[in-house]
Amino acid sequence: MELRSVQHDSVREHNRMAVLQALRARGAAARSELARATRLSIPTVTTIGQEFVELGLVSEAGLAPSGGGRPARLLRLVPEARNALAIDLSGERLRGARIDLAGELHPLEPGPRLGPGTEAELTAWIGHTVAAAAAAGTPFALLAVAVTGVIDQDGSRVRLAPSLGWHRVNVGSLLAEASDLPVLLENDVNALALGEFRHGAGKDHDHVVYLTIAGGVGAGLVVGGRLYRGAHRAAGEVGYGLFPGMPEDGLDLGESGPLESHLLRLARSVVVDGLLDLDDPERKAAFESLADGVRLVLHNLACALDPEVVVVAWSADPDGQLAQAVAKRWAVPLASDVRPGALGPIAALHGLGHLALERLTASACGRGQAGGTGTR
Repeated sequence: MELRSVQHDSVREHNRMAVLQALRARGAAARSELARATRLSIPTVTTIGQEFVELGLVSEAGLAPSGGGRPARLLRLVPEARNALAIDLSGERLRGARIDLAGELHPLEPGPRLGPGTEAELTAWIGHTVAAAAAAGTPFALLAVAVTGVIDQDGSRVRLAPSLGWHRVNVGSLLAEASDLPVLLENDVNALALGEFRHGAGKDHDHVVYLTIAGGVGAGLVVGGRLYRGAHRAAGEVGYGLFPGMPEDGLDLGESGPLESHLLRLARSVVVDGLLDLDDPERKAAFESLADGVRLVLHNLACALDPEVVVVAWSADPDGQLAQAVAKRWAVPLASDVRPGALGPIAALHGLGHLALERLTASACGRGQAGGTGTR
């Protein structure tokens, strides 16, 4: 949706954002076309366009087709003028991508293996990637990171990320020092939910529940078209939930929660060489138990949140068999569509791309810095 001009203290920054978003939607456009799209005057658009040219965000791009009069000169967005490095730390190996000012995602080669004690490999890869991008003429202005775990309210410290061995670690400072960039941290499931919401299985829906199985088990909640994080940035941490008779260990964020441990144990028992394998009767029985457990988690979330769509994403299950099994079991008072994730292993990168693009746009238009901690 394109922004319109408004009257308030930051009208100049808002109008710059309106022009930039209109230009992003078109790639290239004449000043008169941008004026119609934003309801700004042509002189205002001309001034903003010149400012963007001086910043290197926009270039003069030849002439528009003539309608009989003097042909208009086009402005063209320069996507590579602002870039963010997005990295997903939720898998066995680092996944990365460059996000440009047009919002395009350019995947990078897989990074180092992840796990406890791999901080040196992680920071070395980040430093090398940042330097290589600068040398290639696509320097990064922001580092956006998806982490499996609970992030403190200020968005800089990871309270718990068992798969990485992090407990009360100031990850923001660690990665800022490695990259010399502002750092944006997001929970990996929230990033996945944003990616699927904007570009995948939840697109065009405002109320969606996402559940993912990766290094942990978590849910992402989109309510009224916005990601819901909760009072402590821990909404969707369903791994700390309980089933009847389940021991109440691991409820202090010091280890994986009881429900997460139970579901992960089942999930790992049905995976062979990284993929779901149901050829063995014992694995098939474990899968049925896993589907029962996931269905109960999602059933309770659906009763509380009344979503339009429920998305089940599991990297070991590219065919969506778990989502199909949950759908067969589905029974709630108000119907919800149960479906598998659509973006696969790069879903979280798409979500980070959305967050990064907001920051890059705001920075380019004079609304604060590209980085900082916390997200919308």
